[in-house]
Amino acid sequence: MNSSFSVPLIALLLLLSGQADASFWFQVKEITPIEMMPNSEANLSVYVKGLGSERAYVELVFKNVTDGFDFSCPKMIKNVFPAGVTQYNCSVKAADVPPGNYSFVVDVAAKGAPSGKKTGFINVLAPDGGRAMQSQDGSMSSGSVPSGSMASQPAPQENSASQAGDSSAGTPTAQTRNTPASGAAAAILALLLAFRRMAG
Repeated sequence: MNSSFSVPLIALLLLLSGQADASFWFQVKEITPIEMMPNSEANLSVYVKGLGSERAYVELVFKNVTDGFDFSCPKMIKNVFPAGVTQYNCSVKAADVPPGNYSFVVDVAAKGAPSGKKTGFINVLAPDGGRAMQSQDGSMSSGSVPSGSMASQPAPQENSASQAGDSSAGTPTAQTRNTPASGAAAAILALLLAFRRMAG
């Protein structure tokens, strides 16, 4: 009789011990977005939530970090309570990395707790990107001035052409005034012929 009850009791104890081990569960719930420039430093916050039934000291572990980035936290290990959210204040330093989007992973390390990782992102901006665009716009606006001055040059050419046309038109009129009429020349020839006949 006693032996028949001992087997279910042992199984119940093993089940309870397994549940106790599974009560240590922590998850990275949020990582604030990071926006920075090369050769600079930015702050970020990591929020860890306790999903089990026991509290524990939880350490942050940064993984899959691209070369050129260095993460640090004043307090890398904190006491995380169940059903609560604990904030970790950290910072990241960027070397001379090219602009673009980068990712990294933040995981938790606690005794008897499974992985609770989450992926974060870093947006590295191009230095002086806006100034370069402004300088290009300024060069384009300044380049439009010479084109306008060139467009205004044909007007004097048209005036000179009209003046040349007027002068050329006036020249034939002066020549026609100095040339004798055809009728007067015929009358002179007729008088000369008449004088010759009379003299003969």
